Amino acid sequence: MLTANSLTLWQLTRALPGMLSGRRRQRAVLRAELAALFGVDVSRIGLYDTGRAALRDLLSAQGVGKGDEVIVPAYTCVVVPNQIPALGATVRFVDVCAQTLGFDWAMLEEALTPAVRAVIVPHNYGLACGVPADLRQRWPKVAFIDDAAHGFASRQQGTMLGTGHDGAFFSFEYSKNLSGGIGGLAIFPAGMTAPARDLPEVSCLDQWRLLATLKGHLLSARWPLLGRLALALYRRLGLIYRSSDAEVSEGAPHPVRAMPLLSAVLVREQLRHLPAILAHKRALADRYRAALSAVPGIRLWQEAAPGDCHWVRYPFALPMAVADKAAVARRLSQACGLNIGVWFDDVIHPAGSWRHGYQAGDAPQGERLAATVLNLPMNVAVADNAALTARLRRLTAELTRLLKENKA
Repeated sequence: MLTANSLTLWQLTRALPGMLSGRRRQRAVLRAELAALFGVDVSRIGLYDTGRAALRDLLSAQGVGKGDEVIVPAYTCVVVPNQIPALGATVRFVDVCAQTLGFDWAMLEEALTPAVRAVIVPHNYGLACGVPADLRQRWPKVAFIDDAAHGFASRQQGTMLGTGHDGAFFSFEYSKNLSGGIGGLAIFPAGMTAPARDLPEVSCLDQWRLLATLKGHLLSARWPLLGRLALALYRRLGLIYRSSDAEVSEGAPHPVRAMPLLSAVLVREQLRHLPAILAHKRALADRYRAALSAVPGIRLWQEAAPGDCHWVRYPFALPMAVADKAAVARRLSQACGLNIGVWFDDVIHPAGSWRHGYQAGDAPQGERLAATVLNLPMNVAVADNAALTARLRRLTAELTRLLKENKA
C-alpha cells in the first residue's frame, strides 16, 4: 500500500524524541505554527484525533441541531455524513459536477431551503472549490464548511484553502497530504474560537498501534514486500490502528478526542519541509499530466487546477464505467509498478458503507465518477527520475490496451 503521505522513515525517527516534551507543549506549538501558516489567529485553530472529529465540533459551533439539514456532496467518504445524525440533524446528498469534482452551484442552490443549516463543500483530491460570493450572500444563514481533508496547502485564488468560508476541517490520516498516522485540524471561522476544553486522549496502547501501523505504511512506500510482511505481523499482534467497523457498516459517529502526541510531532516535522514537499509533488503532477494526456479518452483535471493545488492523489478518469474498478487498478498497478488507487469507489466511500438514505440514481454524476476515476500516488517516496518515466510508459501502454479491449 502506497499512501499519499509526505513523511519519510528518517523524519519519523527524528521526530520521536520531541515526544519527551509532552503533548500539551507539542500541541500548543503546532497550533501556533498552523495559525502562522494559514494567517489566522491561533484561537481559531482546533486539533483533534481525526478530521471527522474536527467536523463534528465545527457543526456544533455553527449551531447545527435537531430539525436542521446538512447538505453533503454525493461523492465523499462515509465518515463525513456519519457526524450529522449524532447532532440531531438530517443528511441530504446533492450531486457533484464532473467538470470540477465539486458542486454545480446552480444545482446546489436549487437544493437549498430554509431548513438547510450547513453545506459541506468538497475539495476532492485537493482541487479547490470556492463558493460564489453571491450565493453566500443570498443564503447568509447557511454555513459553508470546507471539507479540506484532501486539500492541505492548496490555495484558492491565492488564499490558503480553509480560510475563505465558514470553517474548515483537514485530515492528517495515513493517506492524506501530511501524515500523522491520524490527526485532524479545524479552522474556525472569523469571530469564533476553538472550544476551550480538555478532550479525551487517545490511549497509550492505541498510540503504539498507530506507530506500528504508520511504520508499516512507510516501509511499503520504499520496500513493498517488506512493508506487507511488517503489516501482516502487526495485524497478527493486534497492532493495527484503524477505524471501527461500526463507522463504515453502521454509520456510527467518531468520538471527539484530542490529537495524539505522536501525530503532533509528526505533523510539525513535515511542516518544516513543506516547501520541498510541495515542489516535489508539483513535479510529479506535471509528469503524470504529460503522460496521461497522450492517451486518447483519459480525462484529467489538472488544467482546471491552479498551479498551487496540492493533490492528495492524482485523479484520472476512464472514458467508460467499469464493473470492477479495483480489478482494473490491480491490472494497471501490476503492469507499471505504480500504486493505482480507486478513490472514491462509491458515492459514499468505501463501497458497502452505511448510505444515510442515499438511493441508487440520486446522483448520476457522482456515480459516474465513482465508476471511472482512478488515481496515482503523490508520495515523497515516488522519485522523479528515469524509473518513473519507464513506469509511466508502461502505464500508458496498458491503458491503451484496456481502452482498445473495451471498444472491441
